[in-house]
This record gives sequence, structure tokens and C-alpha cells, in this order.
Amino acid sequence: MRLAFRYITILILLVTGFSVKTFAQGQDKSVIFSGRVVADRSSEFLPSAYVFNPNSGRGTLTDNLGNFALYVYPGDTIQFSYVGYKKRYYVIPRDIEQTHQAYVRMAEETRMLAEVRVYPYSTEEDFKKAFLEMQLDNQAGRKALAKNLEQSKLNVLALKAGLSGAGNFRNFSDQMTYSMANRNFISSPLMTLTNPFAWAQFIQSIKRGDLKKDDYKKAYEDAPSEGVSRQKIMKEIKSGGGGQ
Repeated sequence: MRLAFRYITILILLVTGFSVKTFAQGQDKSVIFSGRVVADRSSEFLPSAYVFNPNSGRGTLTDNLGNFALYVYPGDTIQFSYVGYKKRYYVIPRDIEQTHQAYVRMAEETRMLAEVRVYPYSTEEDFKKAFLEMQLDNQAGRKALAKNLEQSKLNVLALKAGLSGAGNFRNFSDQMTYSMANRNFISSPLMTLTNPFAWAQFIQSIKRGDLKKDDYKKAYEDAPSEGVSRQKIMKEIKSGGGGQ
């Protein structure tokens, strides 16, 4: 008898509590929750963001400008989700009227992905074989370049290379000296031997003693030596000027 009375009492309490809860929920009026979903940093509109109410199981998507509208109840927790952004939760206040608006900002979500290595060869042996058989771009030009850079050819080019500045000056001085010393009787071997005027000038130059003059030797003394530096020349000029 007592056990049956206990069961009846528990049943009455459960039915009474359910009725009170249902009555309390019926007193809450639905609210139109509207707003706009944007990015937190750039304030960019987030179209097609998912707005979901877990309590009622209802949801909606934002339009191209990030706007949304959804029927909710005071105290509901609304979930916002968007690809590449962290989920955002918003609690509907209890002391509100028939409409409620909010400006929802969502933070970007950064995920570190695991490293993925992609190899075009299945085994290491295949890679070594492909590497040894690889043909570089412009292979013919590379072979010609290697051939032209052989040491023997570089030695030949070094022998054919021009003189230094001092060497060129000495060579030029030699040519000028030779030309000045023989300008009166050397123009062309054939023309000199058959030209009577050239013979006459040659005889006159002998009588004047042109061949005994040593003025041409001064050009050798004025020519700079090999490897002379600018500092040395300036020093000699200053010392010579001081002596005068």
C-alpha cells in the first residue's frame, strides 16, 4: 500500500512539473532576431554564413551582404559558422521586445597543416637514374663553352692578347722613332730603289749627318716603365719641380 502511494505521488509530481514548464514556455513570445555577419578584421560581409538555433533546430543562411533574420526565443543561444572562421555564439537577452538586432563579428581561424612531401619518383634508384640521364637546357651551347674554356686554348689567347699600357707606348715609340729616322729615304722598298729623288734626299741626309743624330733615343727615356704607378709618377714630377 505504501509503495503504491509513493509511485502515485511521484507520477503526480512529474505531470505537474511538465505542465508548469510547458506553461512557462508558452508565456515566452518568439522574437525576430536579425543582423549582419562580418569579418572581424576587415569588416567584410560574409555571405552564405550559417545561422543555427540548437534549441529549436532552425537555421538560415546570410544573403550576399551578410544579412539574416530568424525567429528565436529569449535566452536561446544562436550559433554562427563560416568556412575559414571560428564559430561564434550569441545569447538572446531575456528582456527584449518583439525584434532584436545584432552586428556579429567572426574571427579568422588559422590552422597549421601537416607537411606533405610529393616526389615524382617511386624509389630512390629511379631518382638517381633520372638525375644522371637528365639533359640540361642548351646542351650544345654548354659543350661549346666547355671546349672554349680549355686551358690550352686559354694559353693561346693569352699569347695573342695585347700589351699593357706601357708596352703599347713603347711599341708606338719604336715605330715613330724608326719612321722619323728613315722618313727621308724609306717609303717603300721598290719605290725607294727606283726613285732618283729618294736617292738625292738620301745623299743629302748623309752629308747633313742625320744618321749620326741621337735625338730619337729621348723617346725611350720618356717612356714609362712597366708597372709604374700614378703615385710614383706624381712623386717624380714633384721632386723634379722642386729641383728646378
